[in-house]
Amino acid sequence: MFRSSRRLACIAFTGLMTACTAPAPPAASAGAATAAPAAAAPATTAAAPKAQGNQLRLTLDGKPWQADREFFGSFHPPGMDRAVLMAASLGPKDKHEQTFNLNLFGVTGPGRYTASGNTLSLKGISSSQIQLANLSEQRYLVGGPFGYTVEIELLHAGGGTIEARFEGRMTASDGQELRVSDGYFFYRE
Repeated sequence: MFRSSRRLACIAFTGLMTACTAPAPPAASAGAATAAPAAAAPATTAAAPKAQGNQLRLTLDGKPWQADREFFGSFHPPGMDRAVLMAASLGPKDKHEQTFNLNLFGVTGPGRYTASGNTLSLKGISSSQIQLANLSEQRYLVGGPFGYTVEIELLHAGGGTIEARFEGRMTASDGQELRVSDGYFFYRE
């Protein structure tokens, strides 16, 4: 029961953060953030590893980052039709805890997506939220309201399992753009 209420609190918090931090929709212009199905090539060229358990890992500007706890994944959670939520944490549960969230809304299932800025405009996809909190004192937030362009290949979503690969760029709170590569998420209830 505790885990379920905690998960719902996490979902509610993420939704609140998305609503509070999402900028107003940009006027149609050549530089407006949009999303469209990615090209036929997968988000990464490496084959998806055989999952041994729940995992979230990525390389951020050449440095490996791998979550060690608080794995969470959900496909179409109650009250959030057509949503895919992925999250996990690294480090102790204190003010230095690093938490990664990759949430897509309006997604019906597996496929390739490119998320840019804070919104998606792919046939019914209304928004996304991709962020890493507390990477460092100077980089207290990467992505989220500071911006991102990330290609996501949703490999599996349903039956209690979510699997995805991703790569792209995310802007940190210090204004630096960081490259995300070899991103991989696997979650099984």
